[in-house]
Amino acid sequence: MITESQLHQLADICRQASDIEIMPRFRQLEDAHIEQKQNHNDLVTIADQAAEQFIMEKLHSLYPDALLIGEESVYADASALEKYSDAALSFVLDPIDGTWHYANGSVYFGVMLGIATFGEMIGGIILEPVTGDYLWAIKGKGAFDRIKGKDHPLRTGRHAARSLAETMGCFSFGVCKGHEREQALQAASKMGRIMDYRCAAAEYRLLLTGATSFVIFQNTLNLWDHGAGQLIAKEAGACSRMLNGEPYQPQIKGKLIVAESETRWEELAALFNSN
Repeated sequence: MITESQLHQLADICRQASDIEIMPRFRQLEDAHIEQKQNHNDLVTIADQAAEQFIMEKLHSLYPDALLIGEESVYADASALEKYSDAALSFVLDPIDGTWHYANGSVYFGVMLGIATFGEMIGGIILEPVTGDYLWAIKGKGAFDRIKGKDHPLRTGRHAARSLAETMGCFSFGVCKGHEREQALQAASKMGRIMDYRCAAAEYRLLLTGATSFVIFQNTLNLWDHGAGQLIAKEAGACSRMLNGEPYQPQIKGKLIVAESETRWEELAALFNSN
């Protein structure tokens, strides 16, 4: 099990990477510093690569036997994912989650770091580079928002008494195609206000600090986007399952509903399962 002292040391490494590699380049990128990966909305920048290298080198120095899984390194070679379930200690890193926002000068991006043992998340950090604040959790010890060095406990359910139509949530229904798009629009029409940041770091923060009541993620659900967020969400009391009721698994495809309560999750799932 990781200690609180060790976790905050890891968060400080993420903050160092932000201070040295990420924020100095923010709104300073040139076209040559931005590349497309799978499509024009899937970007990588020189800051993603530099931050990942910085953090990975620090992690290797502290934990030389740990398995290191980074979004950018996995894009080049996915073999590290195959070792995840068998590794006694793993670190799963997204150096800049929300790269599209970062590359376009928007503040909705974050650094996400998950700590796992034999495929089970035991610690998670979601750092907000613009402020230096971060969400964090250790399995079995609750979840917290560290703001200016002071911890604030996280507990979901702030809007649990409201009807679904009165809530606010995040749902990327715009990526749905064909019949699934029509189903998604029908479901969205029964919800309250819907937002789509296309940034897991930002959307987990909105849910876990009580700003929103749910997040619905879909398509391929990458470990670096959800490992840390899933642990923090569960430690904060959120209900998180795939639409079919199964737990989240790395690289799984489908809809992942993360809701402020069990009842809210059931309401949301019913919108899709009834169609």
